[in-house]
Amino acid sequence: MLKNRLFSFTIPIMFGSFLLMGFDCAAATNEAEDSGLIQALTKNEDSNWNTFQSSGITIGGWAASGIYYNADNPSNHSNGPVSMTDRSGEVDLYQLDIFIEKILHKSSNWDIGGRFDYMFGTDTRYTQASGHWDSNLMNKSNYYNMAMPQAYTEIYAPIGNGVSAKVGHFYTILGYESVPSGNNFFSSHSYSFKSSPFTTTGVLFNYAIDEQWDLHFGAVTGADNFARDLGAWSQMSGLNWNNINTGTAASFSIMSGDVYTSQSSQLMYYSAILKQYIGKWTYVLQHDLGTQENALGQNQNAGWYSIVQYLTYQAMDHVGLGLRGEWFRDSNGFRYNNGPASYYAMTAGVNWEPRKWLMVRPEVRYDWSQAQTDPFDNGQRTNQFLLGVDMVVQF
Repeated sequence: MLKNRLFSFTIPIMFGSFLLMGFDCAAATNEAEDSGLIQALTKNEDSNWNTFQSSGITIGGWAASGIYYNADNPSNHSNGPVSMTDRSGEVDLYQLDIFIEKILHKSSNWDIGGRFDYMFGTDTRYTQASGHWDSNLMNKSNYYNMAMPQAYTEIYAPIGNGVSAKVGHFYTILGYESVPSGNNFFSSHSYSFKSSPFTTTGVLFNYAIDEQWDLHFGAVTGADNFARDLGAWSQMSGLNWNNINTGTAASFSIMSGDVYTSQSSQLMYYSAILKQYIGKWTYVLQHDLGTQENALGQNQNAGWYSIVQYLTYQAMDHVGLGLRGEWFRDSNGFRYNNGPASYYAMTAGVNWEPRKWLMVRPEVRYDWSQAQTDPFDNGQRTNQFLLGVDMVVQF
């Protein structure tokens, strides 16, 4: 009882702290907005602390932390099968990411760049690559771990309209939501995101066909894999279209190839995305589909698919409102281990950016399901209600 009473005060206190922090930051000065927390604290120019001007190398990072309240108060503190923001009643550090990067300059000359990311936090449990890359970095915590989600070199060649190539370990091109927390409108993630590849290892080429079309094509060692079963390569490719006159963008990306060398295990995953800008409104429609051979045993294949919709509105310069709705079908129970199931989720949230380096994201989320076994509240319920808030600080 005492624990529940203490927790009932946690979210209001956190909301109040975030609000006070934001108002203090917004009212403190009328000077030019700081681009990062370190610059705001030191009052130094960006170039004095995070860029080696002579070489064009940038060092930066971010931290994302938050808390979620689950109305069912599950005994195991799990919000599963919701991923990443999956702990109830705990203040978690989702991501602490430090990166070093040299941005590739695409012009009439050859250029070379690259990036390396180190990440710590609870999200890394989901984003680690197998095969002696991330898996041995840290194994002493149930929820906190480490990952190196990106480590690649990028080369640009002025051939035709320009060709660039990433070589190494990098984020996949599939899907709408991303691993770096601050790139997403919502703190929590869709079921589709959890079921898609996060990272890939290999080579990925990009070619600009014209001002509206560009093409990706490459060979990788599969989904979230670094060096396990090196003979099981996959192709990863994608086509993007962007019409700035109509505010319309579309993309289609696909990965296919065997997961293991010891048996037929072809994984095929595609993601189709349509985005439309209408004034201050943005609408996104995403459809994903995945299949894997022999995923459930010999001659037992698995399949899953989803439809996700996003609608956001930029209400003010520093405030955005958003809705997300999803239907995810796990046809064989392979992705979430609750037997054949349909998962549904509705999320409403706010993006508040009182400073360029600070984003606060409160949200409410309702999940429900039709499954062979109940997926929520430690296998006791068919639905759940979540209330959460997090903040992302850019360095």
